[in-house]
Amino acid sequence: MKKLGTFSITPGESLDFARVSGDSNPLHLDPVAARRTRFGQTLIHGVCGTLKCLNLLLKHRGVDAELASIKVKYNKPATQGQALEAFAQVTDNLARIELFADGSRCQVIELALRDAVANGLPPEAGLRACSEAPAAALDLSIDDCQDLSGEVELYWDAALMNALFPHATRHLPARQLALLLGSTQIVGMKCPGLHSVFAQLDVRFAPADAGTSGDGTLQYRVLRTDPRIDRVELHLENAIGEGTVEAFFRPPPVQQAGFAQIATLVADGEFSQQHALVVGGSRGLGEVISKVLAAGGANTLITYAAGRDDAARVAGEIGSVRTAPVIAPYDVLEGSLSPEMETFCASVTHIYYLASPTIAKSDSKEWNRPLFSRYCDFYIDGLATLMQQVMQQGDGNRELQLFIPSSVFLEQSIKGFDEYIAAKAAAEAFATCFEKKHRNCTVVAPRLPRLYTDQTSSIKDIDEQQTLKVIIDQLRSYNAAGSPTG
Repeated sequence: MKKLGTFSITPGESLDFARVSGDSNPLHLDPVAARRTRFGQTLIHGVCGTLKCLNLLLKHRGVDAELASIKVKYNKPATQGQALEAFAQVTDNLARIELFADGSRCQVIELALRDAVANGLPPEAGLRACSEAPAAALDLSIDDCQDLSGEVELYWDAALMNALFPHATRHLPARQLALLLGSTQIVGMKCPGLHSVFAQLDVRFAPADAGTSGDGTLQYRVLRTDPRIDRVELHLENAIGEGTVEAFFRPPPVQQAGFAQIATLVADGEFSQQHALVVGGSRGLGEVISKVLAAGGANTLITYAAGRDDAARVAGEIGSVRTAPVIAPYDVLEGSLSPEMETFCASVTHIYYLASPTIAKSDSKEWNRPLFSRYCDFYIDGLATLMQQVMQQGDGNRELQLFIPSSVFLEQSIKGFDEYIAAKAAAEAFATCFEKKHRNCTVVAPRLPRLYTDQTSSIKDIDEQQTLKVIIDQLRSYNAAGSPTG
């Protein structure tokens, strides 16, 4: 295969694509909402990546054409700003394009072209102007999709399309491109909707000389669902073409055990001696730790990096029963303490460090140095900076206890997580060295099993109750011994 070219898709381009396609799913546009998915960050629209590849192909081809058919498999999502490489094998009017990100294949595109034929219709006949107000994606379950059907309006904005895909827009019919845009609107906004992942697209187009009139809508109906794997298959059709799409429901943001339940499992004064700083306490394990400590009477400050609303939710839930914890922003990569943190850290006794980037599985056999470095930025450099600043507040010789969760992955060597495992091993070594250097500090790094968080929400055999039990047991062991045990 020959290299077609490289590109990346910026957040601004994703916003423009959302306007012209009608797919304003927050997974692509809202970094705060996207961090609560298992991907941990905003992703490109898969169809946007597909059209970028078509744009490169048409740039090389340089003549007008029509799509006869296109089939796309979306193997792996790509993130905004990620460098993407497209490779193609072209034989006459047939092409196979493969799109890669960091050595992993993201998309496989198979298409057939035919000569362009004028049919006397204006190129944009029947297509709607883009809506200025983005719609809200439907929040459906797979049970809601049985026999579901409907239609979406197809949008077109020549200026936006020329900016995003100049060669594809120049050389392919607008209504064929609009149909492809409509497919992502259906998946991202209608079915599955809010919690969707686009898996496959297969469309066959009617010849332009077959008497097709302008069609400004695209109809869809559910063909079948498979609740075992959260899969849905839909039929798409209008006068321009017809085909199928396959999509999956991704898990919604994880809901941890409620504070009211936790308060029944923890004695009122069980953790009352702790003046506890929970770094990354707005969700996941940090949220559970914050609730357990507060239920046991700890004086707690919880930090957040981007999820202020999540931190406020946790504090409000605790505050409805106990004294609400203080919340404060803290970016472990930047390392500046807010005034609230400076005051709190002057008398802090326990630090729970839960900061983590998205934990990404790699399909590549090559070592990913940037990924390893990013893990180390969080697990080692970020922690070292925090501890240095904490020890500058108040009595530098006071007793401190530090809880840094490690992972059972170090014992199981899970395939595809080499960089994560290496970084966690380095973090354990750092903890050991830190404890030896600072005799007033006790450090624990228990190797926890996979627990229920946004990043593990697709795993079927774990839940919030298992996570709660593990955390309570860990914190009780930590508390009773005066130094943690793992």
